Amino acid sequence: MHCGLERALYREPAPLPVKGLRLVAIGRFVEQKGQILLVEALAKALPKHPDTHLTLVGDGDLRQEIEAAIQSRSLGKHVTITGWVDEDRVRSELAHAHALIMPSFAEGLPMVIIEAMAAGRPVVATYIAGIPELALPGTSGWLVPAGDSAMLASAILSLADTPRERLAVMGIAARERVFARHDVDAEAKKLAAQFAAAAR
Repeated sequence: MHCGLERALYREPAPLPVKGLRLVAIGRFVEQKGQILLVEALAKALPKHPDTHLTLVGDGDLRQEIEAAIQSRSLGKHVTITGWVDEDRVRSELAHAHALIMPSFAEGLPMVIIEAMAAGRPVVATYIAGIPELALPGTSGWLVPAGDSAMLASAILSLADTPRERLAVMGIAARERVFARHDVDAEAKKLAAQFAAAAR
């Protein structure tokens, strides 16, 4: 059984931003989510694409260290931290981004990746746990080894160099894959069938 997503919450994807490269990372500010590594990767990518902006959605124990990492690299103009936000704001941040970026060291199959793909956004994520089951390199995003800031920076540069039209196609592919595997109505029917079979 897969986690289910309500299609009604994710209607037609918003158009991709026209200018620059806008990335969004969503999650608790804890070590396994890799935000400090992401700040390092962003610093490496910025010289080639100085119009890149990263929004970090979330909060947590590592906030001060993340803020210090941003300040030490003079990235204040390129990174926004929102703190905790509600679901509507999360969807809004996805709508205003070109892609979701998730540099985690440990995950299962993150719901935020499912939500981003449903919103028609490609993903940049680490090649761990269940993520490769959903995010397909070259089709719906980029996968990199966990803990490798150079490879993460390279993926950001590849994303930045990808034409907006191609990113839109990748977003559509991501959306189609999510709803083929995570539609809440289809998954509910599967679960009902399992209960019915067990009751017989």
